[in-house]
Amino acid sequence: MSLFRGLAWGIVIGALQIAAGHVAFEYKDVSFQGNPALATAVPVVLLPLAIAWGWTWVSDRWAGRSGPRLLLYTLGLLVASALAFPLDYALYAPDGMTNTLVLVDRALLGVEFVTPVVAFAAILYWAFASQRVRASFGTLAIGYVGGLFLALVLPTLTMGAVAGTAAGHSWQKPRARGAISFLAVLVLLVGVFELRMTSLTSLIRP
Repeated sequence: MSLFRGLAWGIVIGALQIAAGHVAFEYKDVSFQGNPALATAVPVVLLPLAIAWGWTWVSDRWAGRSGPRLLLYTLGLLVASALAFPLDYALYAPDGMTNTLVLVDRALLGVEFVTPVVAFAAILYWAFASQRVRASFGTLAIGYVGGLFLALVLPTLTMGAVAGTAAGHSWQKPRARGAISFLAVLVLLVGVFELRMTSLTSLIRP
């Protein structure tokens, strides 16, 4: 079940990512046009949430014997999320013709995108779930705020830091999971988009 739930989350994220990049519609005075920025925002926000929600769900349901199921859930999520990148190219190739080398390159890009997120999140979640790190104000501030500034180095590091911190935070404070999800989304949007945009603007400005 954990494998299929991971696959389901990954498929939903991938489908929304592709749709956000290409779908267009108009209804009366309302119109929508997909673009790369929206397509990027989908996995940036939803992948860390899927990790945090999924890992705490597995840990709650199979407490004490969740290791293999955590691995299966993560594998399903990773594979399905990564497939969105080559599938997007296959469906919307610029010239209408699919190039095998480009398809392989997009597949590798998908793996390179999701793997650091999962790896970094796993380290942090293990620290919290094993009780080696307590969900105190100081440790959570390091996880969330420190993760925010990691976007200046690599956005996927922010995604991993927030996912792992939110998962560990939710595991130790289950009653606060709604607020934790809101905080995670806020940190992801500010770090990956606003903070990087501001830093790039300051570097370009004479």
